[in-house]
Amino acid sequence: MTNKAILKLASLLLGIFCLNQVNAQTTDSLLKDNKITVIKDFIPVLSEAIKIPVNPNPEKPEIIPPVFNYDIPSKQFLVQPTIYTIKPLSVGTMLLPKLKGNYMKLGFGNNQMPLAEVYLNTVRNKQYQAGMFLKHLSGNGDANYNNFANSTAYGYVKKFTQKGVFGADAYFHRNMVNYYGSPNDVLDLKNNEPKVVYHLYDIKTNYQNYTKDSNGLIYKLDLNYYNFNNSGSFNENDVAIKAKISKSYASIPFELLTGLRINNNSIKDLNSNWNNYQRIYFDLNPQIFMNGNDYYLRGGFNSTIASDTAGSGFHFFPKAEGGYSIIARKMVVYAGLTGKLEPNTYRSILTENPFVNQMLLKNTVNKIEIYGGLKGELTPQTSYQISTSSVSVENMTFYSQDSIKGSQILLYDKGNSKFTTLSFGLQHQLNDKFRLGFVSNIYGYQLKNLTRAYGRPEFEAKLNTTYNIGDKFLIKLDLIYWGERYGRLDANRADSTFGSTDYKMKPFVDLNIGIDYRYNKNFSAFITFNNIANNNYQRFYSYPVYGINILGGFTFTF
Repeated sequence: MTNKAILKLASLLLGIFCLNQVNAQTTDSLLKDNKITVIKDFIPVLSEAIKIPVNPNPEKPEIIPPVFNYDIPSKQFLVQPTIYTIKPLSVGTMLLPKLKGNYMKLGFGNNQMPLAEVYLNTVRNKQYQAGMFLKHLSGNGDANYNNFANSTAYGYVKKFTQKGVFGADAYFHRNMVNYYGSPNDVLDLKNNEPKVVYHLYDIKTNYQNYTKDSNGLIYKLDLNYYNFNNSGSFNENDVAIKAKISKSYASIPFELLTGLRINNNSIKDLNSNWNNYQRIYFDLNPQIFMNGNDYYLRGGFNSTIASDTAGSGFHFFPKAEGGYSIIARKMVVYAGLTGKLEPNTYRSILTENPFVNQMLLKNTVNKIEIYGGLKGELTPQTSYQISTSSVSVENMTFYSQDSIKGSQILLYDKGNSKFTTLSFGLQHQLNDKFRLGFVSNIYGYQLKNLTRAYGRPEFEAKLNTTYNIGDKFLIKLDLIYWGERYGRLDANRADSTFGSTDYKMKPFVDLNIGIDYRYNKNFSAFITFNNIANNNYQRFYSYPVYGINILGGFTFTF
């Protein structure tokens, strides 16, 4: 039988089987009316896709960090220390090195200029401290015969107790100068050198107490005496008793400065007779301080009772100052007002200008001074200050030249002069290697009686710096600049305003350089070049200073 015949036979049998199955359902209750509905074959048809007009927004995954739990065991672990004995360490001399309190400096320069300095000091001592200082410097000048000689001796002692410290010091100074400020055709300096010698004896004693309580009473007492003389013309004695008392109430500090001063002068007149002139001053200057986190305030007054043979008077000057920190330690603004009385003495005048031979002693009164400025730090190593002030001054001092005697004359502007100042200062220090300081001042004068500020500059600047190279070489530089100023030549000794002539003095620069070589801790050498520009400028009219001078020598520590 072929395959086709077999397929036909199978189809026939399948058809017979299906008919039998249809007949078998005649009794099925699910069929209604025994009717069969034949439905044609289902052919599915897919419709066109409808696009959703939005972009899908996937859900952000939620990250849940794992949580770890640690259990600390309740059992404590104890470590028992190991104790053992060590040998004692002896304290040797390395912890307290031996100090050398003695120092000597010897040198010599051109213009026959010897220099000698000696310092003698005690070292560590809990009960007292003492020392001594000796110095001599002299020189023979050029054709102007401006030779000089300075000698100084100073000694001090301090005694420390449980309640305070007692101190005393003595000072002697001898200064020899020449009145060389006159042409040789007027005053023959070769045959008659107008030499003048000043002697100063100064003794000071003081006592200051200790206090363990910051609110306790703190005081310092001073008793001072000096004698200043030129055996040929005057003799000045001055005694002063001073007290400084400080006390705090409710954390507010109070301070009182008070004192009594007696100044007595013996003056030789043209007939070689000595005349006495005595002045008495009593000061009472209280003040109070208040300090905050970013501000400070202080206030009080200065008062002086002045008495002399011409009469007595009371001078009262209020004073106050306040400051505010705009930027902590970087910028502090401050302002204030003050005033004071300054007695002019032979010592104060001749210390500033040793060539003065004619003077009347009057008091300079700074009536009202108003000042203010800024100060602070540019860097931790650099600080600055800018300030200005204006003061009304009575009897402001100036200097002119006597054409007959060849000496200087003290002048007063007797009215209420106005003196203004604008200052700028800068200080920088880098460890022990480099240090620089600079200050400049601009001065303004509004005078009542005098036409010029004779002998005083309108601008000055000072610069000083040191540079340490390897702790072996120390280089120093000092520079001083003065602007234009005026001098006055007076032709009549009796009347300083009669027959006077004004002279303009040129600006000057005084530059000094010094080099120190440290061989070791005990020995060094130095050389100093002064006025290296060789500028014979006039500090006072008709008194030119030395030109270039060189001074060198050695220092010893022992």
